[in-house]
Amino acid sequence: MKKISLLIFTCLSMFSLSAAEISGNFALTNDYIWRGMSQTGGDFAYSGGVDVSAEDNGSYIGVWGSKVDFGADDDTNMEVDIYFGYSDESARGVTFDVGYISYNYPGTSELDFEEIYFGFGYKLLGLNFAQGLDGAPYNMEMSLALGESGFSFTYGEYDHYGKYEMLSYDFPVQIANRVSVGIGLSNFDSEDGMADEDGFVITFSM
Repeated sequence: MKKISLLIFTCLSMFSLSAAEISGNFALTNDYIWRGMSQTGGDFAYSGGVDVSAEDNGSYIGVWGSKVDFGADDDTNMEVDIYFGYSDESARGVTFDVGYISYNYPGTSELDFEEIYFGFGYKLLGLNFAQGLDGAPYNMEMSLALGESGFSFTYGEYDHYGKYEMLSYDFPVQIANRVSVGIGLSNFDSEDGMADEDGFVITFSM
């Protein structure tokens, strides 16, 4: 917890909160799937986070947490991610995002790891690359939005783990004009002897 507190303090010190926009999010899902792999053993999960973005530039910081469950032989029950970065859009409509993220599992620090990430987008196409630090693997991901239909397709390769695909559909629900629903189908093909996974996800977020 000392590491998490230090990261949050360091990130907040970069901002003047009087000139920042603060937002929050909360979600419920039947299965927390990350890079094609279930983080809850196929069980439900709840998650939430807070983001702080500077009004005069593209810098941001945030913290996000979720329930996790890695099986009966592992006592880990929570993931806390802390991240900061910078994003912007060029005059030609090209977006980019660069930042740092720390994945933390309170009580089981041996699972903690860090990444630096880079993302680019143009119209319907998105490309993302995350490089793990201190020997952690890298991840490459491509996403394609199918027009304004709400459908999107994602393909990724997670080094030492496997390849994954995700087809998702997001649509708003008229509940206080703040709730959205996402439905997704995922497939994970293992490369290191882990079990392959197929998943179905439905998520309510606000």
